[in-house]
Amino acid sequence: MLKEHMIVLHISEHCIETAAKRRYEELLSYLLKHEDEEKEKELELLVEFLSKADFSELRRMGFDGREEMRVAIKKKGESFVVERLS
Repeated sequence: MLKEHMIVLHISEHCIETAAKRRYEELLSYLLKHEDEEKEKELELLVEFLSKADFSELRRMGFDGREEMRVAIKKKGESFVVERLS
């Protein structure tokens, strides 16, 4: 269950943009076979993140895949906040 409608991504050997696109594919594949309101909300948030995020800036901030980490993506107003979890 999602808390505050956030996305959690695992970044390892690829940047945050690639991780987000992979999560998009996973969610889409899952939702074609199952009904899940929480995952639908996550997909909506992810689509918006993919269309609005400044991935060049996020890579400059260290979300470039050189270091393995998990990140949480949350919407704050009209923008997104990316926080390192581990």
